[in-house]
Amino acid sequence: MHHSGPAGSNSPSSSPDRLRGKVALVTGASSGIGEAAAKALAAQGANVVLTARRQSELDRVAAQIGDAGGTAIAVCADVQVDEDLWEAVHTCEEHFGGLDIAFNNAGGSGTHAPVEEVTPQAWRADLDLLLTSVFLSMRREIPAMLRRSGGVIINNCSTLSLVGSAGGISSYVAAKHGLLGLTRAAALELAPRNLRVNAIAPGVVDTPMSRSGFASYEGLEAELRAAHPIGRIAAPEEPASLVAYLAGEEAGFITGAVLAVDGGWTAR
Repeated sequence: MHHSGPAGSNSPSSSPDRLRGKVALVTGASSGIGEAAAKALAAQGANVVLTARRQSELDRVAAQIGDAGGTAIAVCADVQVDEDLWEAVHTCEEHFGGLDIAFNNAGGSGTHAPVEEVTPQAWRADLDLLLTSVFLSMRREIPAMLRRSGGVIINNCSTLSLVGSAGGISSYVAAKHGLLGLTRAAALELAPRNLRVNAIAPGVVDTPMSRSGFASYEGLEAELRAAHPIGRIAAPEEPASLVAYLAGEEAGFITGAVLAVDGGWTAR
């Protein structure tokens, strides 16, 4: 592998050719971490298929990637719908010849209520949105990657896959812990087949979803900033750069790992 000079804009981990010829699928790519990751993968040469439920936002991200010299196709898809996931993976194969990288990022904030007040219906809906959706995605992604003799799956697990929260978000925490278990089990199954599966565990990130949460009560944003030992929340580009790193060959010995991008949150 060509290494061009010291770390910085020309370091191998940010080279525009690092992922050249690779095909990446990013779910929840219309905003936040998904948008930033799609742009990071495209900037390193990957052909990217973007999915989310909001076509207009997806089209904006695809256009911005194109303007920056990258290649992206937008496919409106709901990760809770198997046919939509089939279509997204089929697009990767049809347009770009296969699938090498998947960032399963789509999700939501789930129900806010104490455990005993969460309805069975809300609980099931949250697990569908946050956990089953990634299982459904992986079920479609894995066979396509194996047709290419391997690949990389990265699941967005949140720090709440590693620690709990007293914030009345039990279904979210349970789903994210479950997602970490799914990541580890799949990593072990697929390790002999040249397919790596990892999780990133971001702390609070400055995204539209987080900002709508901050609006729920005065002082929440300041409280969350203070909860990170580093004293701030993350920019979406920070977890996104880790996704791009994990997607490349330098990360070839990393599988079954959960990597915290959390300003020290889980070190306490």
